[in-house]
Amino acid sequence: MDIIQAKKITRSFGREPLITHVLRGVDVHVAEGEFLTIMGKSGAGKSTLMYQLSVLDTPSSGELVVDGVDVMQLNEKERTSFRLHTLGYVFQDYALVPDLSARENVMMPLLMRGDPWATAKRKAAKSLDEVGLAGKYENLPTELSGGEQQRVAIARAIAVAPKIIFADEPTANLDTVSSKQIIDLLTCLNETSGQTIVMVTHEREYALGANRILHMEDGMIIREEKLR
Repeated sequence: MDIIQAKKITRSFGREPLITHVLRGVDVHVAEGEFLTIMGKSGAGKSTLMYQLSVLDTPSSGELVVDGVDVMQLNEKERTSFRLHTLGYVFQDYALVPDLSARENVMMPLLMRGDPWATAKRKAAKSLDEVGLAGKYENLPTELSGGEQQRVAIARAIAVAPKIIFADEPTANLDTVSSKQIIDLLTCLNETSGQTIVMVTHEREYALGANRILHMEDGMIIREEKLR
């Protein structure tokens, strides 16, 4: 069963005659429980595609159904609610609030969607435990290594029990050892709990734990590679 169905997705920026076509009629399907990786050179359109699939941006045209919802028909308030209740995000720059502790950062999306403080605190602690940060609840981001900060970001993503986790270049700012640990963590989430994951990367070695790789060039998918 496909949890994401995208058909003829386009995304353009600017106005004629100075218009840039970043996505050119892309079709994507993602099965529930799948680990999908999107690869391509810089400027290929892979991050732009992820922003459409993850409901962080709106396609210029096309059809997009995520978890059975036609997200193209949602207004901005409905899109925000949908993201908070259905999707989890991991970004290359961690996107942590510097003045909040690790646990408070993980609590944020839970509180935003209406969870009581005590519930959010308990779920945040559980998520931090799951990513190996049991002793780091009160640490500020500046008191954590890059790899640990990305683990906090993953804990924040899984705390909301998302249907899909979107990871945009999650290893871009990490050293080799930390990068492998993050990829291993995402792969484990997929294999042990059936977590659906869509990840963008430009490093092939980090894509090898996925079920499929979509290769992009000039705003189009030029090849699909099945791994397992």
